[in-house]
Amino acid sequence: MKKNVLFILADQFRADCIGAAGNPLIQTPHLDALAREGVLFEKCFVQATPCAPSRMAIFTGRYMCSTGCVDNGTPLVDAEDNLAMHLKNQGVPTASLGFNDYPADPRILPEGHRRKTVVGQDNFLPGLDFVYEHCLSSPTYFNYLRQKGYPESVCNRQAICTPDAPEDAPADRLPCSHPAHYKAEDSEGQFITTKAVDYIEENRGTGWFLNLNYVKPHPPFICPAPYHAMYDPAAMPAPTRRPEELAASHPYLGRFAVNSWPKLEDEAELRQIQACYYGMISELDACLGRVFQALKDTGQWDSTLIVFSADHGEALGDHYLRDKAHFYDAAMRVPLVVRDPSHRADATRGQCFDGLCESIDAAPTICEFLGLPPHERFQGRSVLDMLHGLPGAKPRERIHYEFYYHYSLKPEEKARVNPDECILWVVRDNDFKYVQFGEKDMPPLLFDLKADPNEFHNCAADPAYAAKVAEYCQHLLRWRMRHEDRRMERWARERR
Repeated sequence: MKKNVLFILADQFRADCIGAAGNPLIQTPHLDALAREGVLFEKCFVQATPCAPSRMAIFTGRYMCSTGCVDNGTPLVDAEDNLAMHLKNQGVPTASLGFNDYPADPRILPEGHRRKTVVGQDNFLPGLDFVYEHCLSSPTYFNYLRQKGYPESVCNRQAICTPDAPEDAPADRLPCSHPAHYKAEDSEGQFITTKAVDYIEENRGTGWFLNLNYVKPHPPFICPAPYHAMYDPAAMPAPTRRPEELAASHPYLGRFAVNSWPKLEDEAELRQIQACYYGMISELDACLGRVFQALKDTGQWDSTLIVFSADHGEALGDHYLRDKAHFYDAAMRVPLVVRDPSHRADATRGQCFDGLCESIDAAPTICEFLGLPPHERFQGRSVLDMLHGLPGAKPRERIHYEFYYHYSLKPEEKARVNPDECILWVVRDNDFKYVQFGEKDMPPLLFDLKADPNEFHNCAADPAYAAKVAEYCQHLLRWRMRHEDRRMERWARERR
């Protein structure tokens, strides 16, 4: 049977929210089973945030400094240089279900196209032959709810993003502690899962690449019964933080527009958010169980590479933050489970690898499994040699990450800074994390991860760490020079 690839991307999924990763509370039986048949990479890091920059890095196999897509809506130049188009050119049928977050280059769009004048990322990368656009504002999903008998008042974005809270709900309960208006079997996640099952069944034996995208556990924090009450807020793990962090000792911190809900210093409110977040993950896991069963029922389980990951993490109260920004591990680190069905991977099944890897490694991994060369512009590298236990196979020594933060600043901060300088670069290994800022007056950050694994103490100004600051700063400079777009220089060099 021909080989298939199922590439699953969740949205805003923390790396520590899988049972197989050691979380004793969360219920993810299907992801746990996948990890037992594959390998769980415990230290996989994305290369950008938020959604569009990260996904464009993942699909191009390149760092943000190469793609130029720095934020949601920032157009991606040379979009044809992506995994899907590369596979299509090699004869592999491609499909995407969910959303792709591709901000199209307006210069290549026809006259009259709405994306020539309006910023947005509700597009699909070139090379995806079968696409089914679906997100929280999908008219097709709303029609599905109507056909299921839901009232018109529920069949709209606002309703499906708003919990069904009674008017007399206790004041100390956040909306997310109440269930959604729809049943679990009618959720947007199950809706897109049905489309995935249909695709798997209809394309049996053809050999295919399917990118399956789930919006959860991205906000809005909402899930249907019984998932909304699956977890007791009182049982939620304490966030990684210290009260003194509220003082925002580093000048970078405290400059950002903060969502007033929830009040992150309020433990009771935060625990309700955490419980709902866990519920959304368990709901997603149930959807994945249906997809995996469809592969087994159609006889394609043993010919399908499965890659599960996410576009970024979620702070979830760590360091008194929420959402997916900044430089802490909670936002950068994501789950990565890779199941290679071939016998070559039998020796490593069920193992957890604690070596470093990057999300741009997914594209070359997929190419190698299909027996195809990687695209010439890929900057990631395949992880299959580690799955196959090959001699000399090693994880990355360091990972890299970038974040463009201008859009996140408070209005008064935006007015006084140069937008082109509002970027930070991160290099991290198992010993240190170094953060360099584009703003000339912004001091760097250095965390000694051996002594301070939770990233509480910035030691960049400590004279004892001066040599380390210089070492990592120079490394970032060389890394940036090596990975920025230099295609024309290479073209000229090869022809001289």
